[in-house]
Amino acid sequence: MTEPRIAIRSAQRDDAPAIAELATQLGYPMTAEEAAARFAQLARMPDHCVLVAELEGQVAGWAHVERRVNLESGVRAELMGLVVDSRVRRAGIGKRLVAAVEQWAVTAGLETMVVRSNVIREAAHAFYRQLGYETVKSQRVFQKSMKHDADRA
Repeated sequence: MTEPRIAIRSAQRDDAPAIAELATQLGYPMTAEEAAARFAQLARMPDHCVLVAELEGQVAGWAHVERRVNLESGVRAELMGLVVDSRVRRAGIGKRLVAAVEQWAVTAGLETMVVRSNVIREAAHAFYRQLGYETVKSQRVFQKSMKHDADRA
């Protein structure tokens, strides 16, 4: 049996519909237009990298990594998003995407990669542990809409 042909490449604007569909699959709904607008912003920022994985010529996954600087922890890479099409998970696509963003980080001179994963995503936790990642902290994420404050200003 032959291995599936997986190609990793930089994302392009034309990938926006596939990126949006995959994000929506994972529970982060977005339209192709929103994906295109976000990608256009990120494409102008050298501290960000968005990659896609093609399987047999079709986008089957994407990853977004960012160079981050925090006062308390210094400079590091953070995997901001990783999605593989649910129909082709466990085919090595996620592993290849993670390897590619890790290589981007190494090339950028970054020594640490951070990944955050929702507490309910047990399969993702096992995936990252299999790749050598360790749990270093648990936390809660808080969010506040600033729309009301902006409307008053």
